[in-house]
Amino acid sequence: MKKPLLSELTLEQKIGQLLLGYQWDICRKTEIDHNIFRTWEEREDVLRKEKYGSLWAQTGTASRGTDMAEFSHGEVDKSSEYGAFLQRESDCYEIPALTCLDAEASGAGPLFWDLTTTCPPLAMGATNDEELVYEMGAAIARELRCAGVNWRWTPVVDLCGKYTHSVIRSYSPHDTDKQVRLALAHARGMQSEGVAATAKHFPGGAGPAHEKIGFIDSHFCSHSLDISKEEWQKEAGSVFQRMIDGGIYSIMISHRGFPAVDNSVVNGRIRPSTISKKVITDLLKNEMGFDGVVITDGIQMASLYTLMPYEDLIVEIVNAGNDVILGVQPNTGEIIKQAVLDGRISIDRINDGCRRVLDMKEKLGLFDDGYRLVKSTSDIEAPKTREVNMKVARKAVTLIRDRENILPFSKDKVKNVTIIVSTHADYFIDKLQPLKKEFEDRGAQVTIQRRLVNNEALAEISEKNDLIIYATYVGPHEPMGPPSLFGDELKTYLHAFTSGKEKTIGVSFGYPYMHHFIMQGADAFINTYSVSAEMMKALAETIYGEIPFEGESPVDLNM
Repeated sequence: MKKPLLSELTLEQKIGQLLLGYQWDICRKTEIDHNIFRTWEEREDVLRKEKYGSLWAQTGTASRGTDMAEFSHGEVDKSSEYGAFLQRESDCYEIPALTCLDAEASGAGPLFWDLTTTCPPLAMGATNDEELVYEMGAAIARELRCAGVNWRWTPVVDLCGKYTHSVIRSYSPHDTDKQVRLALAHARGMQSEGVAATAKHFPGGAGPAHEKIGFIDSHFCSHSLDISKEEWQKEAGSVFQRMIDGGIYSIMISHRGFPAVDNSVVNGRIRPSTISKKVITDLLKNEMGFDGVVITDGIQMASLYTLMPYEDLIVEIVNAGNDVILGVQPNTGEIIKQAVLDGRISIDRINDGCRRVLDMKEKLGLFDDGYRLVKSTSDIEAPKTREVNMKVARKAVTLIRDRENILPFSKDKVKNVTIIVSTHADYFIDKLQPLKKEFEDRGAQVTIQRRLVNNEALAEISEKNDLIIYATYVGPHEPMGPPSLFGDELKTYLHAFTSGKEKTIGVSFGYPYMHHFIMQGADAFINTYSVSAEMMKALAETIYGEIPFEGESPVDLNM
C-alpha cells in the first residue's frame, strides 16, 4: 500500500499509530490466568479494535503448533515460526505495524533458539572497531528480520557510573566520543538492513564524575539528573545531539527527571522527563531538531506508573510530545480519543505523532510493494552472524591484570580444570558448556561446580587441578536490583584464593567491576563481557596463548 496521508486517516487510525501494545494482551484472554488464550478470530478482533501502530513482539509459544493457539512468556521460539505468526497478525492491520524488541544486550539469540547470542555492547566497546561494530549491527538486524522484527530498542547511550545496569548495556559509558562513535556505527548497521535503531534513554545519565549515590533504577523509584543544562550539553546532551545528527530513527525517553530544564513537581516528585513538554517538545524536538520518533520507556515502571491514575497519565504522556507509548493497556485509544474530543489533547499533537511514525515506517520500507516482515531465514543468516561474532569476541577479551605472569597456560601441562561458578542466572551453567568443550578438545578433564563452601574444599580442588577458574556472571537485571552478587553466591569469595593462586584466573562474563568488588585476590583477571559460544572459544584461545589479548577496557577501571 502507499503511505497514507493524514487527511485520509480517521482520528482512530491516527491515534492507533501512537499505541504500542503488548503481545501478551492480544494473545491472553485474562490477566489472572495466563493460560487462557484467545482464538485467532478473537485476536483479529482485538487488533482491529485497538489499531496498534506497533507491537512488542514478546516471544513465547505463540507460534508453536498448527493452530497457533498457545502463548506464554519465558520460552523461546524458532525465528521462522514466530515470523509467520507475526505475519499472520499483520494481515489484520489497516496500516502496517512495527514489530519491536529490546534485544539490546545479546542480539536475537536469547529470544529465538535458532539465532545467535551475540557479544553485547561492552564487548563491542572493547574492540573499539567501528567497522566491526557496524557489521555486527547489520548482522543482528538481518537475524531479527528472520523473526519479523523491524524495530530494536538499542543502542543504550547513557553516560553512567559503575553502580547501574546501564554500564553493562553501553559501549563505553565513561568516554563520550567512543560511546557515540560505536553506538552510531551499530545503529547505522541495523538501519541499513531495515531495522530501526533507538538511542536511549534521553536526556541520558550524568556520567561518573557526577555520581553521588549508588544504585537507582526507574523500574522501582523516581530519580533525577541533577546537573546544570550547561554541563549536560557538554556531556549527555552532546551524545544525543550527535546521534540525532547521525540519523538515528528513534529516541527513547527516560522516566528520570531533569530539573535544570523542568523543575515542576508532580505529587511531591520532580516531573519525569516522560511527561515533560519542556524536555521532549521544547528541548529534544525543537531545540535539538529531532524529527524522528520519540518513544516512552515502559510506562508501567513504578517511577512513572505510581504518579497518577492511568487515564491522566496517558494524557500527560501524549501532551508532553511522545509519539509512541510503550506498553499501553487495552482501550487506551479510547482514552486519547475522548481527550481530543473534549480539548485536553490537540489534534495537532496527534497529527505530529502519527506523521513521525508513518515517516519511520516509510524509511523502513513498510509501504513498499511486496514488503514482508520476514526477509530471510536463520540457516542463511546465523552462520554469517557467528562469523562476525567470532571476530568481535577475539578482539574483545580483555586482560585486566596478571600480577605474577601466569598467562598463558600450556595445554601440555593442563590436565584437570575446575570452573567455580557464581551467578544468579541459573542458565549461565549451560552457557559454560562450550568453554568446557574447548578445554576438553585440548586434552583437559573439566569439572564445573556451583559455589565454594569452605577453605578445605578449595584446598582439595587446588591439589587435584592444574587450572582453577572463578567464573561470575551478573548481567542486565540478572539479578534485579544492583549489579552484584549476594547471599550464597557471594559467600564463595569468603574462601576464594586461599589455595592455588598460582594457577587461578578470575573471569567476569558480564559486569566489568568484579575484579575490584569481589576478586581482588585473583592475581590474573579477565573480562569477556559475554556468554556467547564464540566468546567461550576466544577465552580459551587467550588462556592458552593461541591468540593475544586485544581488548581494551570499555569502562574506566580506576573510577
